[in-house]
Amino acid sequence: MKDWRFALLFAIIISCAALHAQTAPAAPSQGAQRSFHDTAYRISFDYPADWNFTRRDHEISTFRLDARSASRTTLLRAVVSMPENPFPDSTFSGAYLYFSVTPHRNDAACARQAAPAVKGRRGGVSEIAGISFAHGHDEQRAICIVQRDEIYTTLRRGACYRFDLAINNFCGREVTGVRDITPQELDAVRSRLEAILATVRFDTK
Repeated sequence: MKDWRFALLFAIIISCAALHAQTAPAAPSQGAQRSFHDTAYRISFDYPADWNFTRRDHEISTFRLDARSASRTTLLRAVVSMPENPFPDSTFSGAYLYFSVTPHRNDAACARQAAPAVKGRRGGVSEIAGISFAHGHDEQRAICIVQRDEIYTTLRRGACYRFDLAINNFCGREVTGVRDITPQELDAVRSRLEAILATVRFDTK
């Protein structure tokens, strides 16, 4: 009799454990990451392994079209781009994080790169990953806003380090009939770019 009761109790425990495993939310998994390290300027950042990456302009994007306030002497060092369209039924067309450096700059000149004149929006200072950045915004308009750029600059070792978080789209509705990307969708894309920026670190030596 005792063996029968023990077997029944054991079966109930196993059944409850299996039910809990099916209903408990899965722990969030971190996607695979790759690291970029610039040996010349001694800075690194991480980006999703499935994103596109290059150190050359015009391979996956055009730096000067997206980073309009960059100096003529600014050097593109790396660019990563989102590989897929997370909102294919919208006007979204691409998202990029550019890293560039302008040698021989002072703090004021570096901060000015992050503060192009955008009506109704002022630049400021943001601290990300323990680094103080001048933070500004830029927009390009055609019939609609076709490009948004969040610009972050910081001065190190006499050079201006710049990150552009650029989101591109095409005009919808009356022009193409495609649904405009929503503010919430733009925020979701921007968050993915900001997650890369949050991994930036300078070499300690």
